[in-house]
Amino acid sequence: MIALVTTYFLIFYILVPGVWFRFITSWFVPLRLFERTRTQEATFAVAVALLPFAIALFGVWYLPVMRQYPFPIHGETFSDRRQDYHRVASILTSADSAKLLVATSPSSPANEANWHSLNLVLRRQARFLTWYFFMTACEAVVFGYLATKYGDWKIIEDTVSKRRPLLLIRFYNWIAPRLILPNISEWYILLTDFSWPRKEEIFVRVDILQTDGNLYQGRVADYFIDPIGKLTGILLEHVSRFDRQSYFDAKNAHPGKPVSSNDFWKNIPSRHFYISQSSIANLNVRFVAKDETLISLAEKILDEKNANIYDVAVMSGSDDDMNLKQPDIYS
Repeated sequence: MIALVTTYFLIFYILVPGVWFRFITSWFVPLRLFERTRTQEATFAVAVALLPFAIALFGVWYLPVMRQYPFPIHGETFSDRRQDYHRVASILTSADSAKLLVATSPSSPANEANWHSLNLVLRRQARFLTWYFFMTACEAVVFGYLATKYGDWKIIEDTVSKRRPLLLIRFYNWIAPRLILPNISEWYILLTDFSWPRKEEIFVRVDILQTDGNLYQGRVADYFIDPIGKLTGILLEHVSRFDRQSYFDAKNAHPGKPVSSNDFWKNIPSRHFYISQSSIANLNVRFVAKDETLISLAEKILDEKNANIYDVAVMSGSDDDMNLKQPDIYS
């Protein structure tokens, strides 16, 4: 009986809250995945559950609504509660629990009282677990919301106006690298615009050198990871491939004459292009801003340098034309 109760507490008080927290948080940001030992998994679950457990325990003891709902028990007193738990503890620690629950006569008041106490204890536990899981979900929502605001709130100081941000923002910038970022998937941070303000449209473009020497470039449409958090592949759009052989032939045909690599990028006529992790030799990630974002960033830098005599101009174009200036990797 003791082993059964221990398993119950381990599952519903430690493991389930950890899984529930991960599930709710995944609606906002993916958490980091890696193989944990049982001790590490239990440590994570306990850390997640400490605050919701304390709030739920305080609520079911002192707050009127949480004390009664759900699964209300009317007219109970502190002494009644203590007596019920005392009887249930006696049943659990008894060498023969069946004798305390199975009636030995058509009417056994002692056994009826034990069943009544057991029923009340189960109702109290169900009430506590309901609020406990609710508080865990609230904690996960707060964590997910704070994680999504990292790009907007990560600036420590406004370098233009020299005004320090609000105390709450400064506290967020202190706690985010210590509590939020270490628990978010590193691939989500690397392959999305997570670290950039939401008002700025940022595209994530990658240059992928494969093991066979082919070089591809495109915008990241999606990425895939396995159950332990290892990257398995990247899905690209607006993809172009570098014609390496033609580039070297042009250089050999005109020795001493500079040859631009921009002329040797060929668009791939496919909406999406998948590259497996096993074929990736090198991965270069770039964050590309839209024209308006680039202009605002450039003007901000020039204003800081008191360079108001400059005008910022950016050549506009569709995403298909973004391959006009490619990284000259092979030259």
